[in-house]
Formats: sequence, C-alpha cells, structure tokens
Amino acid sequence: MKKIHPFTTILLVCSCLNVYSQQTGYKFQQTSLPLEERLEDLLNRLTLEEKVKLCYGNVTDNTADRFNSGGIARLNIKQIEMLDGPVGVRNFNDNQKTTALPSTLLLSCTWDINSARRYGEVMASEMLSLGKHVVFGPGMNLMRSPLCGRNFEYMGEDPFLTGSMAANYINGIQSMGVAACAKHYLANEIDNLRHYTSSNMDERTMHEIYLLPFEMAIKEGKVWVIMTANSLFNGIHVTENKTVLQNILRDEFNYDGVILTDWRAAYNTINTANAGTDMTTGFCAYVFGEDRLLNAVKNGEISEQLINAKVKNILRLYFRTGVMNEDNCLVGSINTDEHKREARKLATEGMVLLKNTANLLPINPEKIKNILVTGPGVTVVPSGTGSSKVISEISVTPLQGLKSAFKNCNINYVSYGSSKINLLLSNAKSNDIVLFFALGGQCGESRDLKNIELPDNQATIINKLSDNNKKVVVITLSGSVIAMDSWSNKVGAILLCCYAGQSTGDAIADVLSGKVNPGGKLSYTIANKLEDYACHYLGLWPQKAHAENIVPILPKAGSERKAIYAYDCDYKEGVFMGYRWFDQKGIEPLFPFGYGLSYTSFLIEKSGIDIISNKTDKTKVQVKIKISNTGTREGSEVIQLYIGETNCSVPRPPKELKGFQKVFLNTGEKKEITIPLDFRSFAFWSNEKNNWELEPGKYTIYVGNSSRNIAFEESIILK
Repeated sequence: MKKIHPFTTILLVCSCLNVYSQQTGYKFQQTSLPLEERLEDLLNRLTLEEKVKLCYGNVTDNTADRFNSGGIARLNIKQIEMLDGPVGVRNFNDNQKTTALPSTLLLSCTWDINSARRYGEVMASEMLSLGKHVVFGPGMNLMRSPLCGRNFEYMGEDPFLTGSMAANYINGIQSMGVAACAKHYLANEIDNLRHYTSSNMDERTMHEIYLLPFEMAIKEGKVWVIMTANSLFNGIHVTENKTVLQNILRDEFNYDGVILTDWRAAYNTINTANAGTDMTTGFCAYVFGEDRLLNAVKNGEISEQLINAKVKNILRLYFRTGVMNEDNCLVGSINTDEHKREARKLATEGMVLLKNTANLLPINPEKIKNILVTGPGVTVVPSGTGSSKVISEISVTPLQGLKSAFKNCNINYVSYGSSKINLLLSNAKSNDIVLFFALGGQCGESRDLKNIELPDNQATIINKLSDNNKKVVVITLSGSVIAMDSWSNKVGAILLCCYAGQSTGDAIADVLSGKVNPGGKLSYTIANKLEDYACHYLGLWPQKAHAENIVPILPKAGSERKAIYAYDCDYKEGVFMGYRWFDQKGIEPLFPFGYGLSYTSFLIEKSGIDIISNKTDKTKVQVKIKISNTGTREGSEVIQLYIGETNCSVPRPPKELKGFQKVFLNTGEKKEITIPLDFRSFAFWSNEKNNWELEPGKYTIYVGNSSRNIAFEESIILK
C-alpha cells in the first residue's frame, strides 16, 4: 500500500481543488478561493437540468452501473463512482480480486482505534486503484439481538465503542481522499423485512444509543457520506423523515456531507426531497430521476433553493474525493502483499480467547505431537452473504493454516458428519489435543437467524469429544453470537474468530501456535441463553405486524414500488441494551462485554483522577491508570473505563463505557495512561429539555479489563 504523505486531509482536499484542464471547458475564476466560494461559483454555472442530474444514480439494469451517479456532461465532469464495503471492497470485475478483510465485528473486538484506521487505509487504497470515490462503509448499527443477519458487518453492541472504531475507520479511508459512507442511518438492527419495518423509540434512547455512533462519525470522523436505511423510523421511512435527516443531521450535528439512499430506501419524490435526502441510488434512483425531481421543481412543488442546497453537498463530495481533478490525488494499489499481511494481522488482533484451562494454549509442539482436527468450519473460509461478500484471490482454510504452522506435528484431519462420529470419538482418545472448528449459522443481508444454536448437531459432538479427551479446543467461526452454554464448561479452551477474512486459517494458526498473543476483547455480550437479551426477554423480537392483510413485495421496477408500513420493531428496553441490561437485571452472562484472555497477565492500578470544571469546558476529568505486564510474554491489554450514576432523576444503567485504550507491553514493562472524560461522558439526554443534561452529584468511575472485571473504582462529586 502506498505510504501516506503526512499532510492532513484538508491539505489533500486542497490539492484536489485545482479543477482546471483545457479538456473540461470549465475553470474557476480564482483558484485561491475557499472551497465554499468555489462551490457557489460552480453552482451558478449549472443549469437546472444539470443540478438535478447530480441528485440521482444511474437508472439502469446493469449492476455495476448502478454504483455510478451524477456527472456534468457539458463540463466533462465525470460521474462519481461508488462500491460496496464495509468488510473489503466488493468489486464486480472478476479479473481484479480485492482483499477480503476480517469482518468489522472482528475489527471491533480489537478495541484498537489504530487497527480501525489501518483497516480503512487498505480499503481506500484498493478503491483508489479501481478509480472509485465512495465506499459504502462502515456499517454502524448495533447488535441489539444476536439474530440480526448483518451483525458481522457492524461493530458490536456499544454505541461509544462503535462510534470510536467507526470514526477511525473513516479517518483511515478519508485520509487518502476516498469518501466513507456511514450506514445504515438510523436504527436498522433487524434485516428481514427491513423495508417495511418501523424502529420505534423515544428521544433519549435515540440520542444516547442509536444516534451516538453517527454523531461521532460526523464530529470525530468528519464523514463525507451517510446512507439512509431502507427501514422506517417512528412510522416514517427514513428517507422521508425530516426529523432525523434535516433536524438532527443538518441542524443539530452540522453535517455538511451527502445523504444518499440505500438501494430501495426511497419512494416519493417530494417527500424524499423535502426531508433532506440529497441523492437517490440503486433501485430507487428513479425517485429523483426520470424527470420526476426536475418536473417537481418546474411545477413549483420543490424550490430550486432546496435543489441548490443538495447540489452544494454533492459538489463538495466531488471536490473532496478528487473527481474534479483525479491527476492530483493519491494512487492506490490492490491486493498487494502488504494488504494480505494487514488482513492476516487484523484478523489475529481481533480474535478473543474466551477460555484457556491450565494454559492449554498456545500449542507447544514439543509436548503435543498428534492433533485431531475436525468440525464443519475446518475446510471453509466463512463470510457473510449479500453486499458485504468479497471475492478474493486467496482463501486460507483453518486446515491449510494448521498444516503450514505445525509442520512438526501430525495433523489428523477427520471430516465432520454423522457417519464420522465413531471415528471421531476413537481418534479423540488417541490424539494429544482436539481442535474442533465450530461453524455458526449463515449470516448475511436479509438473513436474520432463527436461533443462536450451532447447526448440524455440533454441540452434541463437542460434548462427546470432551468426554473422550480433556484437551478439546473449540474455535468458533460465526457472524454473530452462538450458544455455548451446553459445552463451554467441558472444553479446555475456546477461541472466538468471527468471520476472519481471506487469511482465516493462517491467522487462527498464528494464535494457536503462540506466534501472536491474543489481545481481542468481546464487543458484545455472550449470554447463557437467547432469552437473556433485552429485546428477547421483553418479547420485542421479531417485529410485530402493524396492520392486517398487508403483503410486502419487493419489486425492482419503479412503477410497481410503493412505501409500505407493515411491521413495528419497538425499542421498549430503552437505553438498557446489551451489557447495560445484564447489569440492570443482575443477569450473569456466559462471557461479558469487554472480556478476553491473554497468554500473559496484567496488573491495573489507579494512578490519579483530576477534575477540571469551568464555564467554557463545563466538565473535564482525566483518569490516570498504571498498567504492568506481570507475565512471561509480550502482549496487549484493553483498559476500559465505565461511569455509573445511581441518584439520577431518570433511570440510568449501572455503568456505561465512556473510555478505553489498548496498551501494548513487553514482559515486565509498565506504563501510565490517561483517559479523558468530558461533559458528555457524564450527561444523559433529557426528553423534557430536549438536550443533554448533567446533574450535580456523585458519579462512580469503574476501571477494568471487562464490564464485569473491575480493577478499581473511584467516586467523584460533580457540581
């Protein structure tokens, strides 16, 4: 991957603003004008027809062409070109294989903002190599339920962790002049029938939980594009919902980027335009195309002033991504050796060691010579289906990775199947260790799961293997939570790998062999049973029928499409989602949020807390923490900081994640880190005041390495 010059994004943008060539027939009168004045200059040169043309994607049956939009033919300004993410660039050219990165769910388990940035840089480099400008990622919806089919392309259950990781993913992409696209705005946590389902919640739940990642993407990531969800929000399709688009994104968050639709998200031209959507794409490109938006302006139903505002947002994106002068922008690369190394490294960084009885792992070839390898995941490289599917040049299975890493051991592979059970059990007794590769149900777009059970009788086989060999290691390959309660207490070790991308096998072998010390932490809670999660406990999943006798259809043809409100997905658990719910209800999880083991050990100690309060900054708190590597290997630990307030005027979770930092330490090394907190770290959203509020009183700061393993706590008084 080409090294990034240490200029800021602003300088990169400026380098792409010299938009004149003899061929374009267009130039600015003054190239030294600020960007906003240049936008105004170009806007004034466009006809109404040209302005409207910028507001919709290609209306075509060709899949690849649907990813292109706009362009100004008279001025020879190219179309802007987009591609799917968010777990690698989804290329439609079979001759140009792209890098299949680990899923963003696994990325979130790194708890490392630097890893997120590196991830984004790989994505951007490959986009540049393909001549593309906008990548549809990151996915930023939350794991409200383990059954959502697209959990693998999101970043876990916590809004602060998701927002932090997403902002740095975005920074990595946009530092190279490619636009990130935060999606799917807003509250699209269920995928089946999402086009007809309304996510319903109150203002506080919206601001504290489901809006927060997008707010961070705007304010910290400076994201250039946001994609609206196909679903409804509080009874109105998001593309037509002025409250969440204009009032929140534009007015409250001061967002100056483009708002575009998901592939089937828009229906009505006037409602979509007036709500704040800038561009219709995919199968609903026709909503602003086919002269519908143009005629609405000519008929006086939509003002040209509104069109001008949309076009300025879109032209700003053209400048930011170098569409106006691609010669001055960075040159990328695709599927390079460096990208392959990054895919492998990122995968190892996110893998979570959930159990390791008697230091069974890492595998020591000096002591373990015969390894039984089985399970449905051993000869596959699993990934999600739908828009996140990436076809890569290489695809390393776990079996291939093991054979490469353990050349001095006997790898005894037995294929998984009902006819092989007796052979498996007899082999389990004669081998030194058993590696079982568990494969979860297939996740993907429009493929919500029916349950979290391992398919194909895997739980039963794991238990039987454990009866025959005490050294059973289960390696889980899944796009979401899988049930472990029936066998987790019997096996010797558990390694969680999610969907790990093209280097799945090598990355797993790196961790099992000890070449890499696992440092991943769960970005979601693993419960003992599905009914422990809030939305299932309360009977809120799946969605409920909103009206009788509605038969949803999903036609592609514009003339046949209509907006349908058929189902309700009620968020009655409010802010008590994920670990917040488990803490509030006193439910013991199997493995808590933030949890993960290492091959070494760490000591976390309090160093000090400084409180700064003034009228300008309102409230600032700095928490200083000492951490030491007390074990025998170098490794990483994630310091997690939670805040709780018990005497509040509104119900609040016992504790909420408000800061974290991943720290790398050599054996015996010590470091002191500082985690900053601000007004928002302590505040809650007041529905009555329609604003953030911090009440004076006692707050408890919890510091540990998981939500349930607190090293120390300290109470402070805020006035």
